[in-house]
Amino acid sequence: MERRIRILVTLGLIVALLGLMLISVEPEVDLSVDQLMESPDQYEGETLRLHGTVQILDMENHTLILAGETFTIEIDYSGTSLPSGADEGKTISVRGELTSNGEDWITHAYEIKTGCPSKYEAEA
Repeated sequence: MERRIRILVTLGLIVALLGLMLISVEPEVDLSVDQLMESPDQYEGETLRLHGTVQILDMENHTLILAGETFTIEIDYSGTSLPSGADEGKTISVRGELTSNGEDWITHAYEIKTGCPSKYEAEA
């Protein structure tokens, strides 16, 4: 009887921990620059993951312009470090919060990652 109780308690703890892990994970929106800029109002104030190609890199002001096929958006990366592989013409992924400064949209980056462009492209 005692062994059965220990097994049930252990299983209960495992289920409780798994439940807590699932509850604490916030879903993150994953978008390309073009998908975001089609309706940016919908994502204002949200944390999202954005991917595109670095068009202009301004290291002095800690900003960059991230480009899609049609649209571009300014990224303020003063809140994070820029990976060594991030350079003009490279594909990057930015995790941050989208805000509006009145007429333009800007993403305040928390994290920037570089990687293979196919990693960010939707499967056909």
